[in-house]
Amino acid sequence: MSLHHRIEHRSGYSLVSLQGDPSLGQFLSFVELMGPETRSWPVARGLFDLREISTLKSVTDHVAIGQAVARHLAHMDRIASLVLPDRATGISRKEAQGAGVNLAVFVDEPAAVEWLLGRD
Repeated sequence: MSLHHRIEHRSGYSLVSLQGDPSLGQFLSFVELMGPETRSWPVARGLFDLREISTLKSVTDHVAIGQAVARHLAHMDRIASLVLPDRATGISRKEAQGAGVNLAVFVDEPAAVEWLLGRD
């Protein structure tokens, strides 16, 4: 099982492109490591592109991911998760938002970027 990522700082947000077949534990460790990493970003807004992740499909996975985002990325202004249409369950969003984190899930990259760059 593996997880690869690339971070690209763009105007108004940072893009984290992920790919691989991580276990839930590997992915949760990645989210934890992103906590300190994101604190040094030019803008506290991030687009996490998960479309090339082949695992993490269960409801239990999505609940755990939302909780991890709430624990480790709560300092961010906005977080957009970009997923394939069959993965857009809203479960991770509900978990994170329930803890006060501004997370939204998208299946369309331009819509995600537009939301990230929004001023409201």
